[in-house]
Amino acid sequence: MGQEKADGGGSNDGNPKKNARGMGRLWVPAVLVIGTIIGIVSYKLATEISGAPPFNRPFIPDVYLEFHIILSTIGMALIVALLVVYARTYVQTKANFILGLLVVLFALLLQAVLTYPVLLELEVAPRPAIEVFSPVADVFTIIAYTVFLYLSLE
Repeated sequence: MGQEKADGGGSNDGNPKKNARGMGRLWVPAVLVIGTIIGIVSYKLATEISGAPPFNRPFIPDVYLEFHIILSTIGMALIVALLVVYARTYVQTKANFILGLLVVLFALLLQAVLTYPVLLELEVAPRPAIEVFSPVADVFTIIAYTVFLYLSLE
């Protein structure tokens, strides 16, 4: 039994780096799934509020708008997860660099919320708030945030 601990065998060897790496492997997919679910619910609620067809925009295919809302929501969920990770790190270390990262991440979250397609459509405006968009930017943003979150958890 003593040999098992010395060899690093056993289910919990007390290595915090190994435990954090395992948490990262679960945390990232969980955030992606939660963001997707919230995005789908947001799209459905926005559709009910604005009426059918979604957002009354005949020139934008519904599928693209749905993907844009879902991808934007996933991006915001990843930013919130990054804020949580770095807030915990700041509480532990009190490092000024981490505080700077928190400010930048908060600014990115604020920008994402203010440009969220659902909120733009609920805004009272004489012209359409969403005219042309590309989901490619959302995909690259999600990839960047996902890699950043995964590396931050290692």
